[in-house]
Parts: sequence; structure tokens; C-alpha cells
Amino acid sequence: MIKNISVGLFFFSVLIHSVNVRAEYRAYQYLVKTNDPYAVATNAKAQYIVSTLNPQMYKSYHGGSFITVDLLRTWICPGYTGRGQKICDHPYDKEDGDL
Repeated sequence: MIKNISVGLFFFSVLIHSVNVRAEYRAYQYLVKTNDPYAVATNAKAQYIVSTLNPQMYKSYHGGSFITVDLLRTWICPGYTGRGQKICDHPYDKEDGDL
């Protein structure tokens, strides 16, 4: 009985390690504007931002009610953003020769 369990665990671990795992994440592009009344004096302008945070998380992490976050577009990127990896570009931003 124990031998059958150990053989089963061995084959299960081989199966798990032989599977090709592909990671992906979602990227978002925002137009971020400030609602801060003091920003008028400093001429703060709207900025285009690309992030992996969804709209609610981005707004709460970066300013809450002091910013307006408008979602412009979103896309899926292969891989992951660990270790300071750059967020992938939007697929439509590539030139025809790059495809």
C-alpha cells in the first residue's frame, strides 16, 4: 500500500515538473489628473501611466480622492513583472515590421 502511494507521488511530481507553465498579467493605461486644489498653483498636468494595478487599486494606492483615473485601454502581457521587469508595450503600438 505504501509502495503504491510513493510510486503515485513520484509520477505526480514528474507530471507537475514536466508541465510547461506560462504566466501572464494584465497591463492598464490610464490618464491620471489631479484634483488637488494646490496643484493649480504648480501647473500639474495630466499624465499617461501604464501600470499593472487595476483602476480601483491604482487610485487608492496613488492618491485616493485627490486624483482622477481614466482607463484608456488594457491588454494581456506574457511573463511576469517580478524583479523589476518592464511592462510590455501595447500590441497595437508595434510597427508592422515588428510583428
